[in-house]
Amino acid sequence: MIDWFFRVGLKRIEAAVTSDVTAAIKDYSPAHLPVVKAIAVECGIIDTLNELLEWDEQQCNLSPADRLLALIMNALTEGQPMYRLPTFFEGTDVENLFGEGVEPTDLNNHACARALDKLADAGEKTVLSTVFLRAASNEQLSHNVLHADTTTFSVQGLYEQDDEDDTPLNITKGYNAGNNRQLKQFKAGLGVNRAGVPVIGQILDGNASDKTWNTELIGKLDEWIDTDQPPIYVGDSAVFTEKTLNRAAEHNIDIITRVPRNYNAVDALIDRAWEHDDWADVGVMSETRDEEDAASYKVQSFQQTFHDEHELRCVVVHSSSLDGRTERRIENELDDTEDDLEDAVGRLTDRSFECEADAHEALAEWIEDHDHRCFEIDTEVVETEEKKSRDGPGRPPKDWEPYKTVYKIAADVRRDTAAIEEWKSQQSCFVVATTLEKDEEWSDEAILTEYKKQQIVERRFPVLKDPKRVGPVFVERPDRVKALGNVLLIALLVYSVIERRARQALVDADEPMELAGGPTSFRPTGRRVLERFENMRVVEVDGTRVLPDNVDVPTRVLDFLDLSVEIYGVEDTGESNDDVAA
Repeated sequence: MIDWFFRVGLKRIEAAVTSDVTAAIKDYSPAHLPVVKAIAVECGIIDTLNELLEWDEQQCNLSPADRLLALIMNALTEGQPMYRLPTFFEGTDVENLFGEGVEPTDLNNHACARALDKLADAGEKTVLSTVFLRAASNEQLSHNVLHADTTTFSVQGLYEQDDEDDTPLNITKGYNAGNNRQLKQFKAGLGVNRAGVPVIGQILDGNASDKTWNTELIGKLDEWIDTDQPPIYVGDSAVFTEKTLNRAAEHNIDIITRVPRNYNAVDALIDRAWEHDDWADVGVMSETRDEEDAASYKVQSFQQTFHDEHELRCVVVHSSSLDGRTERRIENELDDTEDDLEDAVGRLTDRSFECEADAHEALAEWIEDHDHRCFEIDTEVVETEEKKSRDGPGRPPKDWEPYKTVYKIAADVRRDTAAIEEWKSQQSCFVVATTLEKDEEWSDEAILTEYKKQQIVERRFPVLKDPKRVGPVFVERPDRVKALGNVLLIALLVYSVIERRARQALVDADEPMELAGGPTSFRPTGRRVLERFENMRVVEVDGTRVLPDNVDVPTRVLDFLDLSVEIYGVEDTGESNDDVAA
């Protein structure tokens, strides 16, 4: 019995000791969250939000900026619904991220929803424009060129709204790139500089017109961009409308855009370029110029007047390769034309003519109606005999000739391979229009190069819509949906600054940056930069945070971002166990 009590007592002592040790040692996996916070702080986002949003510092455990920062961190990581934020932040060292005494449960959906309400009350446009302006100033961003575009976000739920109600956001069905008309949606308009950093962002109604948005934005650029010289506005064909051209002229804003194919002037300009044949070779424009399948370009330009008053320089661009959609359209059109011609030939060859002159006249009319540049039609008028038809019954007379001489048309249709290739080559042309005069800075090649950089803004959208980061929108109220959309735009700002800092640091580097999994790159995406911090761990012993010896700290990446390991709450000893700096 005594032995039994001894063993039980010993176990209790061991458990107590273990409990004390466990309580004294805490293990965190913050990953890249301290990086996100550090960039948000250095861009002035936290101070700006706390300054513009109404809140009581004495009453609030967490500032609204901290709660919105939690949403930003979530958006740039897993994209959990707000009700799962406490679970998301478990084990991430929230005290280092948000302050002493903060628990994951403090970052609940109610607290974050109230922060969204405060953002909505402050006026999203005022807040967002101020955030972007201060970030641009802190990061010394250039605004001489602006690339603009829109995208859509699908939402889950009915979102029933009164048409007469002045709702902050009209969530409704509308057109989208996926051609999915079943789900309701809202839209986001985005303007970025040449580095892809957002300088303009707006959350729009689900049925908002891209053309209208471009027109209105051009008239209000001075509200978003603090510069004496307005930027050059680059956009897709939605920019090319009479109203937008008028608005740009009123505000002395130069534009670069693509002329829609439904303008008759496009085909006329392409034909003119083909006739002049005075192309300037541009070559391959891919970022990786060694790609074998990369398209090669050549250009020539002409002046053209649109809408009776806008004389634009139109750069006709020829690409060595067709995009897949145009290729399929051409093949379908050729198939349909070939079927129509074969049917028409069948009807033509069934006809008979009494004299050769009539046959030649009918053939000439038929060829005029059915001539096609991509098909060769071989025709011939031939003399033949055709059985007569009698008008009445009975035995025919002895001198009856059962056959008569008639003239018929023989025809054969086949594809003209050389003509088809030439037509495809012309169809691979498009027209880029600009109000900029041709000079050393803005040559035809420079205009094409800037227009092709429109991909910069298009590549920002997948970051916002990556299901691993953002996922479906579950917020119920339209005003909160709009506020959350603006938080996503701020998250994109943080992401883009991270990407820009890394790429700028690598411009003069001798060695590329090592990516997670083994590859290397001189131009890593923001996602690839953040991935380098996935395995970061911090151990807290008796209130002091240290890095375990087995943690591979990406010190070189921190240097690229102009940050130090101190953002993890540990002392910077200056030691590096990352890859050797270039």
